[in-house]
Amino acid sequence: MKKQSKKSRHSFGVLILCMILIVIILAVCGMVWVHSEYKLFLRTPLNLGGTERIVQVSPGSSAKSVVNQLAKDEIISSAWMMRYFFHQSGLENKLQTGTVILTPDMTPEDLPKAFARVGKYARKSVQILAGMNIYEIAERLQEQQISDKKRFLSLALDPAFSAESGIPANSFEGYILPGAYTFEPGTKTEDVLAEMHQRWMTQWQKIIDENRGAYERALRRVENDHALVTLASIVEKEAMLDAEKRIIARVFYNRIRRQMMLQSDPTCVYPPKTLGEKPSPGRCRDKDNLYSTYVIKGLPPGPIATPSISSFKAVILPYDGPESTELFYFVARQDGTRRHYFSKTYSEHQIAVAYFLKGDKSKKPQGTVQPE
Repeated sequence: MKKQSKKSRHSFGVLILCMILIVIILAVCGMVWVHSEYKLFLRTPLNLGGTERIVQVSPGSSAKSVVNQLAKDEIISSAWMMRYFFHQSGLENKLQTGTVILTPDMTPEDLPKAFARVGKYARKSVQILAGMNIYEIAERLQEQQISDKKRFLSLALDPAFSAESGIPANSFEGYILPGAYTFEPGTKTEDVLAEMHQRWMTQWQKIIDENRGAYERALRRVENDHALVTLASIVEKEAMLDAEKRIIARVFYNRIRRQMMLQSDPTCVYPPKTLGEKPSPGRCRDKDNLYSTYVIKGLPPGPIATPSISSFKAVILPYDGPESTELFYFVARQDGTRRHYFSKTYSEHQIAVAYFLKGDKSKKPQGTVQPE
C-alpha cells in the first residue's frame, strides 16, 4: 500500500509538472504570437482607403481618447496595441492640438511622432518677406520642405488656377500676403497657396474698408484693383523706407497722368532670368520684356513682387504735401540714409544722378522742396 501511495504521488507530481510545462509553453507561444501580431500591427499601413485623412486634436485630448477615435473610425485595427505603443514611445503626454494629416503611407508606428509633432512630422514654418517675387517664394517653400518648387510655380503661374481662386490676373504674383506661415506636414500646394491668398484678401478688404474714399479716388487714377496691386508691387521694390512709399507712389501717379514712361528699374528684371537678378541697361531696353517700363507705356501687365501693407496703403493714400503733383523723378541718395532725392524737372534729376550716383560734387541738386 505504501509503495502504491508513493507511486501515485510520483505520478501526480509528474502530471502537475507536465501541466506546468504545457502552461509555460502555451504562455510562451502566446507571447510570441502576440509579439508577432504587435509587430505586424505597427508595420501595417493605416486604413485610410488610399486617401489622406485629417484628424483634429482638441485642447486637452489624451492619447487614449485619440486612439479610441482612430479605432472607432477603423483607421487602426487594435486600440490596446496602439495605446501600448504610445506609452512605450514616451510621447503619450506630449500631444499637440490642431489638425494632423494622416497619409496612406503612414503606419501606427508613425502616429506618436505625428500627433506630438516631432521629427519629420513637426509643423513647417516659413517667413515670406515683402518684396519677394513668386519665384523666390517657391524657392523658400522648397527650402523649408513645405512645397515642391516646380509644383508651386506650376499652380501659382497657372491662369486657370488663378481665376479659380478669384484672382483677377494670370498668376498669384502680388496676391500673397507677406508674413509668417505655419503648415502641417503634407499640406497640399493648393492649400498653401489658398491660405496665402486668403490672408491677402482679408487684409486688402480691410484696407479698402478703412480708406473707402481714398480707394475710390485711387481707382480714378488707374483702371482697377489689379493696377493698384501692380503699382504697389513697384513701390515695394523701389522704396527702401516705409516713410517714402507714399511719395514714390505719387511720383508714379504723376508720370501716369502725364503719360510718361514709368522707367522703374525693378520692372526690367521681371520675370527674373535668375534669382536675385539685378537691372542692367540691356535688360531694361529688352523689347521682348513686356514688364520693362523702359519699353512699355504705363504699368506692366501685372505685379512684379509681393507688396507689404504699407505699399498698398501708399498707392491708396499717396503723398499730397507741397508740390506733390509736380514730382516726377527720384534717385537713391546712397549716403547711408536709405532715402531718395526727388525732383520736379529732368535737368534737376540729371544733376541729382551725377551728384549722388556718379560722385560729381561740383553741383548740388536744388529746386525741389524735399517731401517729408
